[in-house]
Amino acid sequence: MTEIGKYLKEAREAKGLSIDDVQELTKIQKRYLEAIEEGNYEILPGQFYVRAFIKQYAETIGVDVSGFLSDKPVIEDTVEANTIAEEVKHEEIPSRASKLKEPLNNVKSSRIMDYLPRILIAILIMGICIAIYMMLPSKNDEKSADTNQSQTNSNSEIEKPKNNALDQAKNDNKKQTEKAKNDETKQEPTQKITVDSAQGKRTSISLSGTDVFKLEVVANGESYVDLKNAAGKMFYSGILKQGQTQNYDLTEENEVTVNIGASNNVELRINDEVFKYPVSPTNAVHQKITIKNLKMNQ
Repeated sequence: MTEIGKYLKEAREAKGLSIDDVQELTKIQKRYLEAIEEGNYEILPGQFYVRAFIKQYAETIGVDVSGFLSDKPVIEDTVEANTIAEEVKHEEIPSRASKLKEPLNNVKSSRIMDYLPRILIAILIMGICIAIYMMLPSKNDEKSADTNQSQTNSNSEIEKPKNNALDQAKNDNKKQTEKAKNDETKQEPTQKITVDSAQGKRTSISLSGTDVFKLEVVANGESYVDLKNAAGKMFYSGILKQGQTQNYDLTEENEVTVNIGASNNVELRINDEVFKYPVSPTNAVHQKITIKNLKMNQ
């Protein structure tokens, strides 16, 4: 198990991540992460949590430690292990002050509940009175309405011939504009994103119906991201902070792979179209998305 800690530490340093960066991404306390790297598992809550923390650490920095863990007892329920680990990280102990405030809050709440029916009845009566007052028209309003109606009728009779010709011209222009837009729409190619396969953390999709391939990576939270083509050329590798974006014109590439450490914090946009993960980020935090560019002229 000591070899796992050395392997994780070397992988983290190779990606330029500090122990604090991993703590922010995994929400595992720094002292537990250091204990894993040093092989000092005695300070962790137990063997059950050792396996869960190691697996989450490895998935976040994008490495596979299944070979190290293959000869160890297998945890029967990984989801339950992750859930309990989250409870260990975020467990809160209620303070003595909060316990003392509870009786006072209960007394205040009971007093408010005693007066609440009276307050609601008073508000209801006021609302009914205001509604009745607003529904009764005044004499000045009736006279003004009659005057405006007569003026509108006279103006309509005078300007009716002119308006008919103007309306006809507007309708003709509108029809021509709509026809031109429809013709342009028919000529424009429509891109299509097809999911070829989606299993575990690996997803393969195809982009067709367009000669343009632009990829935008938007960080809604902190996450490690790297982007490379089929030949291994790296376009980007690093930590994206919340609010940061990366834009790439990959029209000349036939295939690229996006490696995302925390997919729930990253949004992908292909030619301004938001890509929906076939595998929910809840089920697979670490995901690798392979995009095949099927150009129209191929």
